[in-house]
Amino acid sequence: MNKLNSYTRIDIMDYLRGFALLGILLVNGYQAMGYLSNTNELHQVLYDIFNRKFYPILFFLFGFGCYLFMNRSNQKINNRYPLFLRRICFLFVLGLIHTFYAPLGINDVLMVYAVLGLFIVIFFKRNKWTNLIVTVTLIALSIVTAFCQPPYYDEFIVWLYTLSYISQWFSLVMLGYTMGQFKFFENVYGKLKYISIFLIVNICTYVSLFFVRKLEIHPVVPEILESYTVASIIASSFLIILQWDKAKMILTPLKFYGQMSLTNYLAQSVLLIVFSIIIGFTPINSLIVCFIIHAILITFSIVWLRYFKMGPVEWLLRYFTYWSKIPNRKKSVRNDLESV
Repeated sequence: MNKLNSYTRIDIMDYLRGFALLGILLVNGYQAMGYLSNTNELHQVLYDIFNRKFYPILFFLFGFGCYLFMNRSNQKINNRYPLFLRRICFLFVLGLIHTFYAPLGINDVLMVYAVLGLFIVIFFKRNKWTNLIVTVTLIALSIVTAFCQPPYYDEFIVWLYTLSYISQWFSLVMLGYTMGQFKFFENVYGKLKYISIFLIVNICTYVSLFFVRKLEIHPVVPEILESYTVASIIASSFLIILQWDKAKMILTPLKFYGQMSLTNYLAQSVLLIVFSIIIGFTPINSLIVCFIIHAILITFSIVWLRYFKMGPVEWLLRYFTYWSKIPNRKKSVRNDLESV
């Protein structure tokens, strides 16, 4: 069973998860504060910037994680599908629990993962080119359905709006899985030329969308396109920045934060509740609370991963996936304790 879990982590994924968690807390904190009828102009500006910009990264990483789970070369087993279904069922249960205890205004993403995971199973045995066509089709569908919306918010067609965002979420999951099939993240630093071109194209697209939004031609299409472009800009920028060792060293706390992303995602809501009880959310301290929570969880992640291989909730996910106890304490630490 140990061999089933001995795989090389792709660091860039952890950096991206950690960075996404920074933005998600700012968004969730603002939404929780909004239910208390408080306003904070600076926090609102950050909310407008970050809203719908970081969840696309997590959807992409979930899809890539599905690929890693189903295609690890050292998993010489034939029952991967039951394991995967057990895994997403546990995510659904976690999401359900999170929905009950999370502050009002916060939308859970884990149940969405689980539902999309049921659909992505269909494409596990499809070749990479078929999945690429499906991904491009879903991206086009999300844009076309958004464009078919009436140009005014008060005339929204609900089913078109829903279809547009479901297509967007699923396209991002499929994109992550398909990029795994294309082995994109193997020797990724040898592809910096193409990544740089991709980054420039997305920056130009985002600047164009900025002016389109100012014209107020259409309410939804710019939001959909911005989600794709901003997520692409963030991911491309990290791929370029992290080729320098100094950048990796400076951003190492984000890596630890992202390595325990599931634990920290759930813990963010717990700490939001704790701080709302202790000091309350007011326009003055809403951002301060978010920064304190980040500091607490990043510190906790660094300390925890000195002694353990994975976060506590990640360990539970592994346990329920394989239905077997998996050693989590690092060997060096265990040996030190035994010697004492």
